Amino acid sequence: MWAKTDVQCVGGPVDGRCLLVPIDENGAPPERIDQTWLWTEYGGELLDADMNGGYQLESIAGGGPPWVYVWTSALPDQRSTGQGR
Repeated sequence: MWAKTDVQCVGGPVDGRCLLVPIDENGAPPERIDQTWLWTEYGGELLDADMNGGYQLESIAGGGPPWVYVWTSALPDQRSTGQGR
């Protein structure tokens, strides 16, 4: 049996929910949660969600727990590319 922990999500398709994720031998959750993982866990709940991105792990208190997953878009920022004017 793998050890797991709950990590809160900020932004994105599961904003405000906690994801139950496995932890590694150092007690840390995965650095990134991608679309494949989200579809496997939430399937049909995400049909109308913006899935163009993923969750990046961030520590709230420096180098360790507690953590949060923050949504990051897979699309380039239009301001940095000169588009969207």
